[in-house]
Amino acid sequence: MKMLHKILTAAPAILALSLPVCQAAATDTNTGAKDNCAAKPVHMVLENTELRPLHSDITNRDYQLYIGYPDSYASNPNKHYPVVYLTDAYWSFVKMHSLGSSLWYDQAVPEFIVVGIGYVGENVNYGVERMFELSPSKQDYGWAAQMGDIRMGGSRLFLDSIRDEIIPYVDANLRTDPSYRVMAGSSMGGLFSLFCMYEEPGLFQGVISSSPAVNWDHRWIFNRESQLHSKAIGDNERGTYSVPARLFMCVGSREWQGFQADIKAMDTIISNGNYADFAYEFRVLEGEHHGGGVAEAYNRGLRFVFEPMRPGDGPID
Repeated sequence: MKMLHKILTAAPAILALSLPVCQAAATDTNTGAKDNCAAKPVHMVLENTELRPLHSDITNRDYQLYIGYPDSYASNPNKHYPVVYLTDAYWSFVKMHSLGSSLWYDQAVPEFIVVGIGYVGENVNYGVERMFELSPSKQDYGWAAQMGDIRMGGSRLFLDSIRDEIIPYVDANLRTDPSYRVMAGSSMGGLFSLFCMYEEPGLFQGVISSSPAVNWDHRWIFNRESQLHSKAIGDNERGTYSVPARLFMCVGSREWQGFQADIKAMDTIISNGNYADFAYEFRVLEGEHHGGGVAEAYNRGLRFVFEPMRPGDGPID
């Protein structure tokens, strides 16, 4: 097993946002009035977060880990926490991390650590870079082909890196509960979540797949599910297909009709799959499209995958 120990920077960075701040008063030369809000931006720290750049020997890629800690992490040094792994962290980390406090207050889910996965570097074209990690094959038609000569088909290597490098690094450096992990993603990330569930059963106990791109490469994931399912049950159909996970999958009601149809077809396969050791919820998010539905998907998805660990039935007194 290759281990991930090549740290690109010596110390983690604080995830921060640049916002205007009121500083020294400025005087309007025409009216003499003072403007107490100067335009100079400063950093607003997103509490309980940090960035850790790490290199993968398996993919030969430099990843940025976006880490979000639960509220009690610093004050509870003996406590260990489940981890929610998240693809497309550059777009979705703030959404996922920000959901935590409200859900913890409602006692809807246990406190958890978020580990989002992104890329190191300035001016990264995330839309291009992500296609290597999140696609299980090369698609040579449609919108993917229009992106030009880009790398695709790296999902197997990416999953190997997560399993053999990133998870061991996180478990060694953070106070994790390795008995419960979640993989979450949307669109191509949602497809990758399903890929993880089928290719490495048991690695993630919870899976959140928001608007998964199951139409990728002539419904590649449909064919792969059929292969694995048929192999498990055998020619005599007496075997058992074990998919040990709690899966939440959804699609927005305002997404493209063909895209919705493919996801609903995948829902039919999963619902009729008779998987062992499996729990499943599927939702159509009313009024939501491809981007705006992600926050609701993660909110509902976290509630479902953590239902067995739910700490209470209402807000903390």
